[in-house]
Amino acid sequence: MLPEIWANNLHIVFVGCSVPPVCEDLGFYYLTPNNRFWFLLEYAGLTPVSVVTPAERTSLLNAHKDRVLDDLYRKLFFEKKENILLKHHIGLTDLNRRKVIAREDDPAGQPTADDVGKFIRKVEKYSPRIVAAVMKPPLFERAFSALFPGASQTPGKQDFLIGNSEVWLLGSPAGRVKDPDPMEQLFEDLAARAAQAG
Repeated sequence: MLPEIWANNLHIVFVGCSVPPVCEDLGFYYLTPNNRFWFLLEYAGLTPVSVVTPAERTSLLNAHKDRVLDDLYRKLFFEKKENILLKHHIGLTDLNRRKVIAREDDPAGQPTADDVGKFIRKVEKYSPRIVAAVMKPPLFERAFSALFPGASQTPGKQDFLIGNSEVWLLGSPAGRVKDPDPMEQLFEDLAARAAQAG
């Protein structure tokens, strides 16, 4: 399982549903084909450049295919990217920390009440300014509505807090997005709010 990226004084913690096998194999987050997460961070100005470039992803894939991507290389790559993200006050995690799941909507990988409880305790401990959910809206609502009745499938800022942290739903950056608002606009709105909160 990929390590989480948490620290004090984070502006945003991005939380997905689960870690897919390709990310586990390559050693870092949001490396599935067509995933736009790193592009969207750069597009919105949350990072000045792409933290993981398409060329780096291709190099990781080729190294994995050629069986030369070892644990030491994965660890060094992770630490390098973790340092960049923390420099920009960004954290990363997933609700389901128990198992690697190929598809976000696989019932076997759905976050349990215990998964959500553990995540909430970490949010309360580290108190990031914003928790940003990068998952399909139905999964978000299902995960949080039992504890937070204000949780909805509407993208954007939610009508509840976790501890002192605002909660945003961005939708899934993997593949085609069918949210009512373009994902680029949601990330721009998030970046503007993070700057305002700072």
